Amino acid sequence: MSSALDQHWPETFRYANKFSPFYREMFRGRKGVPPLETLPTVDKKVLSERNRDFLCVPRSRIAEIVTTSGTTGKPLLWQLTANDVKRLAVNEKISFQCAGLTPRDTVLVAVALDRCFIAGLAYWQGLRELGCAVVRVGASSPLLVLEMIGRVQPTAIVAVPSFLRVIADKARDTKFDLTHCSVKKAVCIGEPIRDGEFILNLSGRAIEKAWGAKIFSTYGVTELANSLCECNAGQGGHLHDQQLHLEILDDDSNRLPDGEVGEVVATTFGVEAMPLIRHRTGDCAALFSAKCKCGRTTPRLGPVVGRKNQKLKFKGTSLFPSMLQAVLEEAGLEKFAVVARRENELSDAVEILFHGDAKIPALRDAVQARAKITPLIRRVSLTEIEKLQLPPEARKRRTFVDLR
Repeated sequence: MSSALDQHWPETFRYANKFSPFYREMFRGRKGVPPLETLPTVDKKVLSERNRDFLCVPRSRIAEIVTTSGTTGKPLLWQLTANDVKRLAVNEKISFQCAGLTPRDTVLVAVALDRCFIAGLAYWQGLRELGCAVVRVGASSPLLVLEMIGRVQPTAIVAVPSFLRVIADKARDTKFDLTHCSVKKAVCIGEPIRDGEFILNLSGRAIEKAWGAKIFSTYGVTELANSLCECNAGQGGHLHDQQLHLEILDDDSNRLPDGEVGEVVATTFGVEAMPLIRHRTGDCAALFSAKCKCGRTTPRLGPVVGRKNQKLKFKGTSLFPSMLQAVLEEAGLEKFAVVARRENELSDAVEILFHGDAKIPALRDAVQARAKITPLIRRVSLTEIEKLQLPPEARKRRTFVDLR
């Protein structure tokens, strides 16, 4: 075990075994502190079905109640004590320090602080812990963001990549010179800006060009109250191992070596309200433990290449929807949806729907060249695409629609 795991795992096990109804039941009959890797994993289905059984404290000690994004189902309630919120702030402080932010920075937080999201709360808390000046512009008005850039002269911004691109479009429309503005760093949340080789994808390149700023990728999960941020090297998000332990597992729950993509499985340290042990996040990525170019020796989590339950099987080929999405974005499409249906036990039916002027034969050739498959491609109305991307009650726009 790593030194951080040696230090924090026994305390985490004893705490969960004493206070969590769920883990007390799971650990019944075990003597001593078992090796972490010998314990069962827990997925989001269990978290949803037995949500209250993960709570280790009385309601009187709860300071914040948030929900997950609900991208793959009903949003999950997650609760934090005052100490958990403090832990969250410390985590984000360390993450922002990875991106080179200091108390001298003024930062626009262009992220929702309402609707039970943990993200806005986390970034605000972390920046205040670091000592930065914070401007809570939110994620609704690109004009407000541009106005505050002009008035306040911030040095950095935190936002979802797609919103950064919307702001850039508005800047072009209003003749606002974004490339020479005061913002020199953009911390990107919630959407990928790099591929599995750490290369900026189309969205990342567009943001870097439009803003003339250094961009940083992050990875975060509501249930973990934790996020990992890149440093200047751009080689994965640095793990804060005093708060979190990560494993990368294959489909048979075997641990994978450095650099191999598998499911991210997480154990939290120092959580009071709802600690998690070997939580299967559903995200697929690789872990890297070699010393980083920045000098840090903490493990780094590579870009998420897809969700485990979204992996497609298409006539003998396995791939993630993110591969198809990258090809379509490179082809200049903005309005599209990849739709998957179950064809049989060995193969899925994959269809690409899009709205725009692109030529279908050219799209088919591009998909075949990069993804090595030839799915059905069909042009549809903008209304149909909007219904697929943003169904009722959705909190995030989607480009993959899983009907399997």
